[in-house]
Amino acid sequence: MSNTILSILLIAAVCHAIWNALGKKVEEREAFFTLILGASVILYLPLAIFLLHTGDFAVKAYKWAIFSTISETLYFFALGKVYQSITLSNAYPILRGTAPIVATVLSLIFFGINVTLMGIAGIIIIICGILFINQQKLSITGALGMFKGNFHHLKWVFMAGSLSALSSVLDGMGAAQMSGILFKYFVFVGMFLGKLTIDRVTKLEVSYFPLVKKYPIPLIVGGLFVFISNASAVYAMETTPVTYVAAVREISIVFAALIGLIWLKEKINFVKWASIFIIVAGVMVVKFS
Repeated sequence: MSNTILSILLIAAVCHAIWNALGKKVEEREAFFTLILGASVILYLPLAIFLLHTGDFAVKAYKWAIFSTISETLYFFALGKVYQSITLSNAYPILRGTAPIVATVLSLIFFGINVTLMGIAGIIIIICGILFINQQKLSITGALGMFKGNFHHLKWVFMAGSLSALSSVLDGMGAAQMSGILFKYFVFVGMFLGKLTIDRVTKLEVSYFPLVKKYPIPLIVGGLFVFISNASAVYAMETTPVTYVAAVREISIVFAALIGLIWLKEKINFVKWASIFIIVAGVMVVKFS
């Protein structure tokens, strides 16, 4: 992986952590996620028009765009459920730590990429970090006990992480056919329309226009950063294997922990910090496998 691609992915990781923190901060987060998707579609329309003039939307990529749109829309729905009951510092490491595991498995299925012993070791390290992330002490019994009576909340975390990984693989398929950034823009249009539909079906009791007036700056920042974090990763997939991209993006776990500590005033104990760095170490092992 080149230094340029690594730098792009680090920027994407920071942006991803920031827009997640904004979503956690806003009480009406389901509607907020819908609006930042709409903001992205509007803000990046000039870029999409420019890219359409310099290149075409490949017909072969449309099916991957449809599948990615469905996956990403369900991801945002699950993410809204996650932040209803779980803090950013608790949910985000599990959410992002799940993604490289699932991405590695899916890459093996879709791309036929062989997972090395080093890659398997990295996955095991990530799983260990996930198991200990919400514990008060490094206890195997306590780690396994986190699923007991808490699966109702954690299922949304694992679902969101799995959908994020699936989206990465599908985006990689699309990026292999055309401009990754243009591909992702069309996916965002579909995501916005899909999220609007979900809001209508679930009868979301929040009005959009008052929310725009209430959170104008967070909506603009969220709209800018949510697209940057996604489009940058897809751009990297044009030259870098999906598994590596998905792994390096998980550095956002550290940024999210710092944001949770400094901005959201969430408490982070020693075990949580240790678990975060275990996950990051696992991600690095996977990255270099």
